[in-house]
Amino acid sequence: MTASSFIAFVSDPHLSEERPFFQFNWEVLLDELSRQQPDLVLVGGDLALDGANNPSDLRFARRQLDRLPCPWLAVPGNHDIGDIAKSASAEAAVTEERRNRYLETIGRDFWSFDIGDWRIIGLNSMILTSGLAAEAEQERFLEDSITQAGSRRVVILSHMAVCDTALSEFDVTGWFMPAESRAMLSPHLVAGRIQLLLSGDMHQSRDRLIDGIRHVWAPSTAFVTDMAGEWRPHFGGRKRVGWTEVRLGNEIDVRTHEPRRMVDFDIGNWVHDGAGLYYEFARGGRFAGFGIGSKTISS
Repeated sequence: MTASSFIAFVSDPHLSEERPFFQFNWEVLLDELSRQQPDLVLVGGDLALDGANNPSDLRFARRQLDRLPCPWLAVPGNHDIGDIAKSASAEAAVTEERRNRYLETIGRDFWSFDIGDWRIIGLNSMILTSGLAAEAEQERFLEDSITQAGSRRVVILSHMAVCDTALSEFDVTGWFMPAESRAMLSPHLVAGRIQLLLSGDMHQSRDRLIDGIRHVWAPSTAFVTDMAGEWRPHFGGRKRVGWTEVRLGNEIDVRTHEPRRMVDFDIGNWVHDGAGLYYEFARGGRFAGFGIGSKTISS
């Protein structure tokens, strides 16, 4: 029997030195993981609060990741490099400049890592449908990484969830990978080459078997939105902050942790009519003098 690898899967910490709204929960996470001692931490994107527009947020996120008690690997989210081009305005969309800043500050945005009998492949879901040269490069990388995995079983990590209930579904919500991008995963899923799909972005935990493949969503360590389920689409996940324990061995074992010391910040009132108020805080607009705005968190 093969010993299992202990992976802490965390996502959407939304870190910022200038606007450290969610730093408290990050400190709780660091303390938790220092005691738990995972072999690896996977971070499912949105490392920074507003890294796509504020390089200092991205730099601060890097310093915080380096405080983790073990090796870590991350993929970018829309708050790090801009949103997927198909669903974003020109101002908010991913660009070469934003992606390059991420590469320089955090590291590779798509990668492969072997642990035990498993291969983890991290994908940059923000460049899907972007037309950037990196989109085609990533697709070739995915094909090669799976083909060369040999007997290793494969995990895919991305910021965006692949689908809600079926790979073939028509998504009207904009929350999931575009159908044309899902097509690059489809042959590998159908052939049984991928055993587990990990994603963030949704700010809720969910563990579901779809077409025979395990899909696990990580909760955010930072905040939830519309915890009461009054106005956002319902996807059947649990809206609480926390992190996910993933054990990879002969079997896949998944457990969600919701530390009682973490605060379930619900920012639904900020984003009910769009993200305007959220970014007024984040970018130091007319609320620049708000209490913790000038607070410095030691790293």
